[in-house]
Amino acid sequence: MKRFSLVVTPLLAGLLSSTLHAQTVEPVAIKTKPKGGQIEEVVVTARKREENIQETPVAITALSGDALRELGITTTADLSKTVPSLQINDSTSAQIYIRGIGQRAPMARFDPSVSVYLDGIFIPRADGQLLDTIDIASVQVLRGPQGTLFGKNNTGGALVFTLQKPGDEVSGYIEGALGNYADQRLRAGIDLPVNESFSTRLAVNYQRRDGFLDDLSTPRNQSRDRQSLTLQTRWLINDDWSMDSFGFFGRVRERYPSYHCKITSEDALFVNGLGLLWPGDTDPSNPSAYRENCEANNRDALPDLVTNQGPSQQQNKASDTIMLGATFDWEINDITSAKFIFGVRDAVKIGPQSAADEGGPQPFLRGLTLGDNAQDSYTFEMQLNGSFGEGAVDYTAGFFFQDEYKSERFLTSSPLTGAELATLGVLLAGQSGVDLGALESLIGSLGSVPGGTVPLILSAAPLSLVQDFDISGQTYALFSQATWHITENIEMTVGGRYTEEYRTSDLISRNADLGAVLSTISSADPRFVPAYEDMGVMAYLGPWADDPIALANDILTSAYPDIIGAPLGEASYDDKDSVFRQFTPMVSAAWVMPEEWFNDSLFDSTMIYATWSNGFKSGFHEPAGVDGLVEIQPEELENQELGIKLDALDRTLRINLALYSMTFKNMQLITVNVDSANGLIITSQNAGESIIEGGEVEMTWLPSENWMVNFSYSNNNYKYEEFMDNDLYSLAAKAQFVPVDRSQEDFAVSPKQTAAFGVQYTALTPLGVFIPRIDVSYKDKAYMGLDPVSWEVAQTNPDVIYAPAYTLVDARLTWVNPDSGLNIAGYIKNLTDERYDIGAVATSDSLGTYSQVLGDPRTFGIELRQEF
Repeated sequence: MKRFSLVVTPLLAGLLSSTLHAQTVEPVAIKTKPKGGQIEEVVVTARKREENIQETPVAITALSGDALRELGITTTADLSKTVPSLQINDSTSAQIYIRGIGQRAPMARFDPSVSVYLDGIFIPRADGQLLDTIDIASVQVLRGPQGTLFGKNNTGGALVFTLQKPGDEVSGYIEGALGNYADQRLRAGIDLPVNESFSTRLAVNYQRRDGFLDDLSTPRNQSRDRQSLTLQTRWLINDDWSMDSFGFFGRVRERYPSYHCKITSEDALFVNGLGLLWPGDTDPSNPSAYRENCEANNRDALPDLVTNQGPSQQQNKASDTIMLGATFDWEINDITSAKFIFGVRDAVKIGPQSAADEGGPQPFLRGLTLGDNAQDSYTFEMQLNGSFGEGAVDYTAGFFFQDEYKSERFLTSSPLTGAELATLGVLLAGQSGVDLGALESLIGSLGSVPGGTVPLILSAAPLSLVQDFDISGQTYALFSQATWHITENIEMTVGGRYTEEYRTSDLISRNADLGAVLSTISSADPRFVPAYEDMGVMAYLGPWADDPIALANDILTSAYPDIIGAPLGEASYDDKDSVFRQFTPMVSAAWVMPEEWFNDSLFDSTMIYATWSNGFKSGFHEPAGVDGLVEIQPEELENQELGIKLDALDRTLRINLALYSMTFKNMQLITVNVDSANGLIITSQNAGESIIEGGEVEMTWLPSENWMVNFSYSNNNYKYEEFMDNDLYSLAAKAQFVPVDRSQEDFAVSPKQTAAFGVQYTALTPLGVFIPRIDVSYKDKAYMGLDPVSWEVAQTNPDVIYAPAYTLVDARLTWVNPDSGLNIAGYIKNLTDERYDIGAVATSDSLGTYSQVLGDPRTFGIELRQEF
C-alpha cells in the first residue's frame, strides 16, 4: 500500500584570529610573547613542544577565551560570524557545516560530518555539539578533513574546545548580563587549590531569555533557558604523571523557533499533484485547505516576528547531559610522553519535540520525537608522542575506541484525507492485490449523494507511524603521524588512520490500525461506510459540503486524544548489522622561507605548504518502509590544499590564505524515494561524486598600537559530478521509476561566499581603558531545496527556495579598570535589525512548501565582569 512518510596589548592579543596546527590532538595552550606594537607571536603546545602557528601547515582559526568575550560570542553558533567557511544553524536542529560539508537531518541514525571535541573527548551527537562558551580557554575550527589524528566522522572538519584549567592560587571571576527580551546571564568560575599538587576549578552558567517569536497559539518561541556546572581537577601525581579531569552537567529547557510557510509548487503531491483533499475542503473541484493552511503562516501576511504554527506544535527543546572526562599525562623521558583520555557522556533528549511539519497552523503533516531518547557514549584514546634522530623526526601514534548507544522514538502522522473515486484509482494503481473493479462496484452501490459524487475518506499518508529505533556501535582506530624536519626550513609530514565501525540497528514499527480506525468512525457516525481497509477508505453518505474529512478526523481525535492520535496495530521488527572499514592517509610538505631573505623588505616571514588528506564518515542503517532497514554507504573525502602564511610590515600585518579542491564520494543526502510496495518514504541515498573548490583568507592588521583590524573571506564552489534520483510524481501516481539527473543543483544550506570585518580601538585614559569595537559579517544566499522540483522552481522563483543573503552588524563598547579587574561592556547585536533565516527547507516535490526559520532580531544589553 502507498505511504507518503515525509518526514598589541594583552587586550588586543586576545582578539587575534590565528592559525593553529591541524594535527592537535590534545588541549591546546595558547601562549603569547609581547612584541610591543607588533602582532604577538602565538605559540601552541600541541605535541609536547612549542610551535609558532605561522610555521604550521594547515588552516585553523583559533580564538582564546578572552577573544570570545571581546567579540560577544556566548554560543558556538556565534562562531560562524567570524570564521571563514563555517556555517552553524541552531534552529529546529543543530547543523554545523564547514566548506559546504555537514549534516542536515537531526535523527539519531545520522552522524555529524563535523566533529566536536571538549578537552579531547569526542561529542558524537549533533544536538549536543552546540556548547555554550562557558569557561573556555580556547576554541579551534579545523577546516577540511582531519582523518589522521582526529578521524571520527571528519569529512568536514572539527571544532576543538579546551576548558580553562585549574590554577595554583585562589582566583576567579563573576560575570552578569541583562538585555532585552528579559535576557539574564550569570557566569562564574573560581580556582580552589587544595595543596601544591592538587587544584580544583568550579564554573557555573545560567542563561534565560524570553522568546522573540510570538505565535498566535502558543507561548513565545526561540527562548533560552539553560544551566550548566563544570567541575575540574588537576592532580600532579609526581614528576612524571599528572591527571586532569572534568565533570560537565547541563540542563536545557527552551523553545525552538517556530517557522513560516510559503507554497513553492502547485503541482506538489500534497498541493494539487494527487488531487487529495484535506480537512476544510468542501468542494472537490476547488481544493484549497492545504494551500490556505500554509498561507495562514506566510511571513508576508503576518505582523513582524509573529508566526502561526498552531497549538499542536511541540517546539520544546529539552535535554539533560552529564559528561565526564579524565586525561592522564605520562612524561616517559625527555623526548617521549604518553596520554590516556577517558570520556563518558550520558544525555537524554526529552520529547515530545517537533522535528518537521508542513508549516501551517493545522497539524496536516507532523514528525515528532517522543519520550526520553538516550544518547550514551564511552570513549578511550591513547597517544604516544615523541621524537628521534636528535629531533629530526617528531611523531604521534595511538589508538581510539568508542562505544555508543542511542535510542529514538519517532512519530510520523497526518490526518485522514479525502478524494474522489478517480483520484483513489490513481492512488491504488500499481498495488498488488487491489480489485479496483470490486471497489468501484461497492462505492457505486451506495448510490448518489446530494451535491454530486460520493465523498471518499482515506489514509493517503501515514495516519500514525511510531518507530522505536535502537542503535549501538563500536569504533576502533589506529593512527600514526610523523613529521620529518628535512632541513631547518623544510618539513614533511606523513600519516594514516585505519578505522573500523561496527553498527547494529534494531527497529520496531507500529502503524495505525486502519481497521480499528474505520470501526471507530463508522460506529460514531453511520454515514461513514468502510470500503477498503488497507488504506482506511470510507465512503461518506452525505455531501462534500458537510466537510466529511474534518468530521472523520474530529471523531478520531475525540476517541484517541493523545499525541499519537490513532490506535496502533501489531509491531513489525527488523534488525541489521554492518561493518565499515576505511584507511585515511595524509601527506603534507611545508617550507618556511629563510628569514635572511626578508632583510630590509616589506615581509617578515613566509611559509608555503601543500597538503593531501582524506576523511571518512561511517555508513548507517535507514528505515525504508516495508523493506525495513537498508544500508547507506560511508562518505569519503579527498582534499588537496595549498596554503601560504605571511607576516609583513614589521609584523603588523598577518595574512593566511588557503586554496583547496575536494572530491566527495558517496555524499549522504536526504531524499524522497519508494519502497518495494511502491510506498513513498523519506530516506537517504549516496550521491555518486561531487567536487568542492574554494579559497579562504584571514587577515589581522595593526595600523598602530591602538588600532586592530580583522578580515576574513571564503569562496566555495560546489558541484555534483554524479547525482541521480527518481521522479517523485511518477513513483506516486504511476509506480514507475523515471530517473532524474540532479547534478546541476547547488549544495544545500551552505552559502558560497562569507565575509567578516572587525575594527577595534583601544583608548588608554585616566578613567580606565575604553575599547569600542564593531563587527560586520556577511553570508551569501543559500540553496535550501531538498528534492529535484525545488531546483526547477529555483530557476524561475528563487525567493521561495533560497535563503536570502544577509549582513549583520554588531557593536560593543568595553570599559576596563586594570587596577580592580572590573570590566563593563554594552553591546548591540544585529544593529540594523536585519531579518534573516537560520534554517529553512523547501520540499517542492511532495509537501510543496518552503519553511523558514528567523534568526535573532536586534538584541542589546550590558555586561559586568569582576575578576579576582
